[in-house]
Amino acid sequence: MKEKSARGRPRQYDAKAALGAALLEFRHRGYTATSLDHLSEATKMARPSLYAAFGNKRAIYLRAVAHYVDDSAERWNRALFGEPSLAKALNDYFLMIVAIYSEGDDRPLGCPVLSVITGEATADPLIGAELFAALARTDARFRDRIAAARDDAQLPEATDIDAIADMLAALQHSLAQRARAGTIRADLERIARNSIALILKAAGATTAP
Repeated sequence: MKEKSARGRPRQYDAKAALGAALLEFRHRGYTATSLDHLSEATKMARPSLYAAFGNKRAIYLRAVAHYVDDSAERWNRALFGEPSLAKALNDYFLMIVAIYSEGDDRPLGCPVLSVITGEATADPLIGAELFAALARTDARFRDRIAAARDDAQLPEATDIDAIADMLAALQHSLAQRARAGTIRADLERIARNSIALILKAAGATTAP
């Protein structure tokens, strides 16, 4: 006797793929201009299924960002901390960042966080908290790398770790906005390399890029 197929079984979906597609849609359109219909089309999930799986638009964005951060953390840390030379590590890291910001078929997309939600940060406390957290993660990552270079005698003992980290974070934020404005990848890479060289020279680094 043939077993009857189950009725009403929810359609299977790949959460990782769906969140990646949703984040790409947010990056293309910006947070405000992205609708649930856009997200439904991008993820190939019906709106009721999308809502049941991830929640409303804000919840979808926050989950997509959380997934992006978790998925990218190892790459970021490997680029910054896997190379002993501070100069080489910073160049590797920023070239990787530029590659991420330059994704897009017709124009660069910028940062999945900074370039998408900056305008909403003051109006939405949860969105603002995510932006603040993203900035704090970047600051902490650079402080840890600069401290490690100082301990390894690549920077003077009196190096102001916070000041150098602030300059590197400002460079990353500038690259994100420039990419969003349409600056091509080659120019972003040039800006990154020149800025790193100047920052390391000002810091008195013992290694050159």
